[in-house]
Amino acid sequence: MIQSVKVKNLSLSKDNVRKRNREQGLSELAASIAAQGLLQNLIVTPLKKAGTFTVKAGGRRLRAIQLLIEQGALPADHEVPVLVLDDGANSVGASLTENRQRAPMNPADECLGFKILIDQFDMTVEQVAIQQAVTVRFVEQRLRLADLAPAVFEALGAGEISLGVAQAYAVTADTDRQTRVFEQMKHAYYGNQPDNIRRAILNGTVKANDAKARFVGRDAYIAAGGRIEGDLFAQEAGDESWTDVDLLEELAGKKLEVAAAEFAQAQGLAFVTPITATNVPYDLERQLHEFHPTARALTDEEQLRVDDLSSENDNLVEQLETSLVEGTPEAESANDRLDAIERELDEIDDARKSIDPSVKAQLGTFVYIGGDGQARVHARLFSEKPVVDPSTPPTSLSGNSGNTGNDDEGEQGARLSATLVDELATQRRQILVAHLASDPAIALDLTIFLMAQEVLFATSYVRDHSTLKAGAAAMPILTFRDEGSQASQSIEDQRQHLDTGWAGHPTMSARFDAFRGLDEQARGAWVAYAIAQTLEPTLNVAEGGRVNGFHDHLGRTLGIEVAAWWRPTAENFFGRVKKGLMLDALEEIGGPILRGRYKDAKKADLASTCASLCNGQGIVEAEIREKAIAWLPDAMRFDAQEKPERVRAHSTFVADEAEDDVEQDDDGADDAELTGDDDASASHDDEDFSRAA
Repeated sequence: MIQSVKVKNLSLSKDNVRKRNREQGLSELAASIAAQGLLQNLIVTPLKKAGTFTVKAGGRRLRAIQLLIEQGALPADHEVPVLVLDDGANSVGASLTENRQRAPMNPADECLGFKILIDQFDMTVEQVAIQQAVTVRFVEQRLRLADLAPAVFEALGAGEISLGVAQAYAVTADTDRQTRVFEQMKHAYYGNQPDNIRRAILNGTVKANDAKARFVGRDAYIAAGGRIEGDLFAQEAGDESWTDVDLLEELAGKKLEVAAAEFAQAQGLAFVTPITATNVPYDLERQLHEFHPTARALTDEEQLRVDDLSSENDNLVEQLETSLVEGTPEAESANDRLDAIERELDEIDDARKSIDPSVKAQLGTFVYIGGDGQARVHARLFSEKPVVDPSTPPTSLSGNSGNTGNDDEGEQGARLSATLVDELATQRRQILVAHLASDPAIALDLTIFLMAQEVLFATSYVRDHSTLKAGAAAMPILTFRDEGSQASQSIEDQRQHLDTGWAGHPTMSARFDAFRGLDEQARGAWVAYAIAQTLEPTLNVAEGGRVNGFHDHLGRTLGIEVAAWWRPTAENFFGRVKKGLMLDALEEIGGPILRGRYKDAKKADLASTCASLCNGQGIVEAEIREKAIAWLPDAMRFDAQEKPERVRAHSTFVADEAEDDVEQDDDGADDAELTGDDDASASHDDEDFSRAA
């Protein structure tokens, strides 16, 4: 019979058949009981002590009520309704029956139930969430499912599609698009995969974190009539898709045009070309002439001020490192002063590089969208025609204003024979080399300068009379430049910020002196950029011309995390490898179960699935997601170990006979072969000495 019993007189029976997951969802159940009361009685049997009972069915409800009493939500003497049975098989059977026959609610019915509470009983989403002991987001998700296209919702109710598939269709509120994709997918092989459906639904949309979307801004896009669809089922809240891509492009173009016009007017430039992309195409730069303004020398007053500021800067740094305590007002004041000194030094440096307005009126640049969604101005200046400086006096067409007309004599006196010229040039070269080799500082400056000049004037001929070259390595595919990647954008950023104040001088001598005047950081940036450009493309593969274990060692030394810079997609990897490799990747990420889930998929579908998973877009467990977004093909890792060359490299600084001894010892030659003829040996030595000299 049914009777009321105080909770403190109830205890959980050891015969309750539910042994696992007892605590799962207990807080939610407690919240539901607190909001609506206990809707179903407990089943109990009497204990030996009068008035006490053991709960055979309803153990989780009992623990939820006890939790509410502990939290003070219910009084300590709270009573609950119970059905009292005789102890024995009946009570265990009741426990088993209750747990076995409790069928989960159909997701479609659950969604309609939430919708009825909202539509017919005028409840808010928050009120429904409290009543049902769920989150507001959970209610919003169920309401979105309730508004699915009829064909999709009926399939969910009939069990033809899973809840995950229904959620994939619900990433958009456009029921017409849902219906079109559903008709395409319901007969397609692997058309029941949420990832495939989500891609088909969102095809032709832009994510909210896209650079153009961030540049235009959400409010401006919506005000112009743009549509946004939020994915309530995404792992991260706020994941949105902007569906009117053409409108977004138009808004970005107009906003960038305004920014370009304002900048051109403010700077007095002839043109500023807007580029609605995250980089300026290389070919556009090549169509123009790059301009390098020369930096004038400091005036006496400026030099004196720079010296004073530098001295003050050094004193403050020393105080911060020795006597001033971090976080104190004195230390904060010193740091503020250091910032002010840096700003003033920058202003003085900028004044040295000011451009004559008449020259500036011939110049222009580009404005584009940075990866952070902000308008960026290209760091370099360009001209459509060679720049004409009105303040520069015209040069003589003859190129030698001191020539009196004698063809045999010029500034250097009588013309010399070709042989004598070569001999004297050789002798002078040796003198120059001997001195340069004894001055490491100037030699290092010259090294960096020659490489920087090679980079800057790559398309021009400069007579530097040096064999040192640092030209950019040729790419194996001329039409593939990888301009849009994160690494390429970083390289372009580095290039734009190189100090070219030395490059505008008309002679190599003037350029070299100006280059030596750059600070250590500016020269260091040049050598780093120039050397980096010389690296040829290599890959961590088993064999072939692209193998170079030293590059792998270099990558490890630099601490490169490839996964942060490159992710495999269907276009750049998965769609271009064999199916077995893709399945191996899935097994590496999620084990045999994940591999088995997709083993029968078509290659195109499998490539899309792998790409989605490795870019953090798949619906999987958190652990698998972490492995997926870190996964890389072996070829892209810097894991290879360098192997010795098949043919040993021989140093030109090692005597030939020493090398011969090593080779002969290795070959195990007999004494007769090692000794040879003394005269022949002496002659050979003399020959080697002459060749070395």
